[in-house]
Amino acid sequence: MEGWIWALTVILLGGLMTIFYDFWKNLYFKSDVMNWPPGPKKLPIIGNLHQLNSGGELVHVNLAKLAQEHGSMMTVWFGSSGPTIIVSNHELAWEVLVNKASDFSSRTLPYMSKLTSADWQTLATSNLGPYWQKLRKGLHNTTLNPHTMSAQTRLQEADVSNMLTSLRIEASSNDGVVKPLLHFRRLTIQLIGRLCFGPQFNDDIFVNSLDDAIEEVIRLSGHARLVDVFELSRYIPGLNLRFEEASRLKHKIEQLFLPYIANHKFSFQTCYLHFLLSQNFSKEIIIFNLFEMFLLAVDSTSTATAWALTFLIHDQQIQQKLYEEVQRETGSEALQAEKVNKLLYLHAVVKETMRMRPIAPLAVPHRAVRDSKLMGTKIVEGTPVMVNLYAVHHDPSIWVEPYRFMPDRFMTSSVDKGAESDVSLVRNMERSFLPFGAGRRICAGMDLAKLQVAFTLASLINNFHWSSVAEDQLPDLSEDLTFVLRMKTPLMARIISRSS
Repeated sequence: MEGWIWALTVILLGGLMTIFYDFWKNLYFKSDVMNWPPGPKKLPIIGNLHQLNSGGELVHVNLAKLAQEHGSMMTVWFGSSGPTIIVSNHELAWEVLVNKASDFSSRTLPYMSKLTSADWQTLATSNLGPYWQKLRKGLHNTTLNPHTMSAQTRLQEADVSNMLTSLRIEASSNDGVVKPLLHFRRLTIQLIGRLCFGPQFNDDIFVNSLDDAIEEVIRLSGHARLVDVFELSRYIPGLNLRFEEASRLKHKIEQLFLPYIANHKFSFQTCYLHFLLSQNFSKEIIIFNLFEMFLLAVDSTSTATAWALTFLIHDQQIQQKLYEEVQRETGSEALQAEKVNKLLYLHAVVKETMRMRPIAPLAVPHRAVRDSKLMGTKIVEGTPVMVNLYAVHHDPSIWVEPYRFMPDRFMTSSVDKGAESDVSLVRNMERSFLPFGAGRRICAGMDLAKLQVAFTLASLINNFHWSSVAEDQLPDLSEDLTFVLRMKTPLMARIISRSS
């Protein structure tokens, strides 16, 4: 009985605190000097959450629908955490990300993410400034420079060959059916491991343990957003268990990386670990900058590859067209990574996949560093600004049949660049295709990700014909937004070796 009384007291106290806090926030923002853009009417405490999670659609889809009613720049309340400006067309997105990047370069992140980002001191989570520039420059000059990337080529090809062998073994013992996502994830961890620790990296125990840790971080990211929606919940006794769980996870991640730091004398000068150690950063900053490399790469590239395969299973003609292009370049030989850039239709397939299913449909939220303007509207310092990449990628004024998978739209020959109207269309398409963001804070690993997805996908299509497990049931295209835009039902497919 006493337990029930305590639980009821906590709930009532939390409710009263949240109502008071919501009232205070309303009063504060009403008295602010900024005229907020129009937006959907909100409710006390929950803000616009009832509209963002309605109709069985995910938040980025509902935000795109609300933008059609309230405008491409609108104000939305995520619970009681305060208002956020949502931009939903390419012109506004370009102004935020490129033209006025220095004005909107700060981050606004879930409070719980402090635990796995060294108090927001990693490349992706830190604000623009000398510290961020040092991390970005160091990463590009040592780890992601063309020479280092080129040195990875043969090892990358060997990784893909081993993955193809693993898929054959799985298919042979399961009537031709495979679950490819885990293979893609381990493939990417192996690649990032060499970039972080040097080309000698080969540690299956680390690969498996890190994959599990990444899954735990992604699971907790959903709870982190919920805590931020109702900010006061983290101060209420009994409701902070997720913080304790995140704390244990932080310790687990640290234990994974500490042995590599201890053996730093054997690290290669071009690896990311060597650079981080050379800056005399604390162990915590070193560990979570390394972890961020894996966290941002593993799910994004593996999920993008899975989405691409799913679309190709749905449209066998496009799969055949891609196979024929790869065959023209390779013949009977294995595909080499250096030949990927020659495969124009392959890149069109990858681009169309990333347009249809942007891995981060709401990008990483930005915050105004100083007072600024967006399309003439004053934006005060500290205002959160979020770009809905999903809405930009599905704008019918830019993309013909935006909900149809059409790789040919990215083939240069499909547009007559001689006509002025077509030149304008190409320009608008380029500014409306933003899967990696744009401007100063564009994804640092963009070139690596594009190569990894393209090379993996081409190798998969060159070696196997991919089809649905059952002839009358195509793979599910439903989405699930966690840390990235995943498939709600992980891909299962039937493969047949092309050589047979």
